[in-house]
Amino acid sequence: MTIRVMLVDDHAVLREGLQFMLKQIDDVDIVAEASDGLEALALIDKAEPDVLLMDVKMPNLDGLGTLERLREDHPDLPVVILSMYDDPEYVEQALYLGAVGYLLKTVGLEELERAIRAAHQGDGYLQAEITKPILKRFTSMPADLTDVSLSPREQDVLQRIADGLSTKQIAHDLHLSESTVKTYLRQLFEKLGATHRAHAVALALRHRIIE
Repeated sequence: MTIRVMLVDDHAVLREGLQFMLKQIDDVDIVAEASDGLEALALIDKAEPDVLLMDVKMPNLDGLGTLERLREDHPDLPVVILSMYDDPEYVEQALYLGAVGYLLKTVGLEELERAIRAAHQGDGYLQAEITKPILKRFTSMPADLTDVSLSPREQDVLQRIADGLSTKQIAHDLHLSESTVKTYLRQLFEKLGATHRAHAVALALRHRIIE
């Protein structure tokens, strides 16, 4: 199955670079390009992308504003943010507004491909360089979540989600079966009220489970 990708960035040179990278992946097609959020919104219905790869800082309508509009009009379209900004505030805002992934513009082809495939499969993806600085230590639950606690193993899984590991990689790292890791993921999502991996990390940040 071909993954239809739409590029949204105000820098034409970057879009050309992304085109060159993505053309190396056999089952990924670039179906549309836009230079800002308004142009992207006008093209989505016609282009019918499976995944939106979008910058944060853009003229007219930026990435965060576009995410707000998409949440209303195209809530099921997975969006992966590709940005030069690694500020935790940007990451958290993007994830809360519906992005399922966040990458830096220095990302390589292999990790870019992993993020696109994860988004297409309904999963989330966070580049390790983004989350490591804010995931160095776990903290206690806040007052409004005192009835919820993460087990040490769930914390281990959350840390590895932030490191960008796949289910298979987490299983190998923790010497568990993939089905066991999936069980931990379901438990983690249920406790946090998360819908996917990136959302779980965002919720953990918002409630200061991690800092």
